[in-house]
Amino acid sequence: MAGSKHQFILGLVIKKMREEGASIYGVDGNYPGLFGEKIALPPQILRHRPDAIAVKADGQIFIGEAKTGNDIQNNRTYEQLLDFSSVELNGKLCEVFVGILKHVEDQFKITLSRWGLKGAQNIHILVVPEEIING
Repeated sequence: MAGSKHQFILGLVIKKMREEGASIYGVDGNYPGLFGEKIALPPQILRHRPDAIAVKADGQIFIGEAKTGNDIQNNRTYEQLLDFSSVELNGKLCEVFVGILKHVEDQFKITLSRWGLKGAQNIHILVVPEEIING
């Protein structure tokens, strides 16, 4: 089921952002927070609402996106990555963490190149092996 895969990938993206020192303050999905507290929806950034948003103590904004196989080449994903990676919040470009499945990694990198986003220093790809996903 694509919904459960997306949710699992998003959980790993959130975990990565927390490991990088960010506090989660918005999630569009089922995320209970550290102590089961309710987490608000992320705000819309330019044209889209991200799956997750977090902030570090220095004001650096982290944006998290989970993408399943069907998402990696569509125009909406391009618009999201363009918006999220080009916007400055708190005087800094946002750091964008994108979780994808391992089997689409090569195609995703080709697509990033085609979109002119290959090599963007603030786009971080988290590759998730299918073997760890239930469903």
